[in-house]
Amino acid sequence: MIRGTPVPLLYFKTGELSMIKAKTQHLNKPEDGNYGKQFNYICKDHDVNTCFQPGFFDTLTGNFMAGDTIKCIKIEKERVVAVADGIVLEVQINGNVRTVDFRPVLGAGASGIEGTTAQVTTFAGKPLIVDEETEVDGPEYIKENGTVKWNPGKKVFEVRVEDQVVYATKEKPEALKIARGDQPIPVAA
Repeated sequence: MIRGTPVPLLYFKTGELSMIKAKTQHLNKPEDGNYGKQFNYICKDHDVNTCFQPGFFDTLTGNFMAGDTIKCIKIEKERVVAVADGIVLEVQINGNVRTVDFRPVLGAGASGIEGTTAQVTTFAGKPLIVDEETEVDGPEYIKENGTVKWNPGKKVFEVRVEDQVVYATKEKPEALKIARGDQPIPVAA
């Protein structure tokens, strides 16, 4: 470098420098158009295993690259009932013949033997868990004509409905309000 020549400064957006470092380690982001894109495929009219039949994704060769993953999902009545993961091993285009070699990704402990079937996780049609709401009774009011009578033995005013004591209090105004239905019957703790 010659003295007096300005050194160009490199400006990076936040995270851009880490992506340059990641690319040197062969890590790719799917949105960069590199290998390793992730797709979700909704199986509307067929079973999830149908996606793994040879030639199923051949018409979509322009969308896939080797290393892309596809999650095949079966949804019925707004509920996921089955799911399986697969990977594109190779995309070949020979003239008008286009083929996508799509294979299942097996779960932990499974071996990658040729010709294995997809490991499909199914979810039974369990009803959604709904908390049963216990009905909390609100305060109880006297709906009929209640009466108030003084009980000299207990020294309380008794609020009665059809000659049955529903509440007793030493306060006459409170007893009258409860008997008229203006105030709820207090619940004993």
